Amino acid sequence: MISVRAAAQALVAVAVVSGAVGDRVPARTPVEIGGYQVLAADFHVHSATWSDGALTPWGLVLEAQRQGLDVIAVTGHNQVSDGRVARWVARELGGPLVLTGQEILAPHHHVIAVGIDRVVDSRLPVADQIDAVHQQGGVAIAAHPRTTFWPAFDSTALERLDGAEICHPVVYGRPDIQRELEAFAEKGTFAAIGSSDFHGLGRMGMCRTLVFARDGSAPSVLEALRARRTVVYADGGHVFGPAELVQKAARFPALREASVVTPPASPLDWISRVTGLLGLVGLVLAGSGVRAGSFSAEQQ
Repeated sequence: MISVRAAAQALVAVAVVSGAVGDRVPARTPVEIGGYQVLAADFHVHSATWSDGALTPWGLVLEAQRQGLDVIAVTGHNQVSDGRVARWVARELGGPLVLTGQEILAPHHHVIAVGIDRVVDSRLPVADQIDAVHQQGGVAIAAHPRTTFWPAFDSTALERLDGAEICHPVVYGRPDIQRELEAFAEKGTFAAIGSSDFHGLGRMGMCRTLVFARDGSAPSVLEALRARRTVVYADGGHVFGPAELVQKAARFPALREASVVTPPASPLDWISRVTGLLGLVGLVLAGSGVRAGSFSAEQQ
């Protein structure tokens, strides 16, 4: 006799195996343009451990690899602990380059600090926050700078800011917000940044930054951000970054496609999803005492 529990366990096993096989990602070689490696990066992701995301720090590393990202910055809310864990996992087990970061949360502004190891005090004025980031060798990025955040960025802060998010998931279907981010970018000379603000929903890297770095190391990525060597493809065919780099990137259509097109689910993905869901339902039924009928010859 086959019980509901046994059938459910078999379905879960199929889901795990098919999901594991489907998630295997072939090694990716970055495109080289004009002596630079073009690295796909997402500088604004959150984990579930010390922030409010849905994935663990090691889960973020695996998801970044699955989405074809070369670099991520794990940016906990006013803490750096999850970034340190993710960085250690990536170094020990392999995967994308992980930069430790912080989303500096304050009532009237958010700043992304990338490449730091110590928490920056969110109570400081923005210019002082940026200085604190720079003292650690990091870079400071204005996070989703909508008009309500603009008053916090005085002229001193704007002069010291390294980058600003110009593509963020909130802009999809909201051209008014896209215009706000573009208007903020006109306030200074910032690196164009695309970030997913990933919390576990949506697609990590759905807004991403193409970084023109001298190599794949952390110092090279940070140096490229300071030098404003970035290109961002956004919704509606928008592209941002230095004209020279935009023209060079245009010769490689795959860069744009990877930035704006969500890969369709594979057959193995669907098998994993369906069998996993059915298996979980079966385990719930089994826990409530429901049993499947016998498939023995006596019932035929």
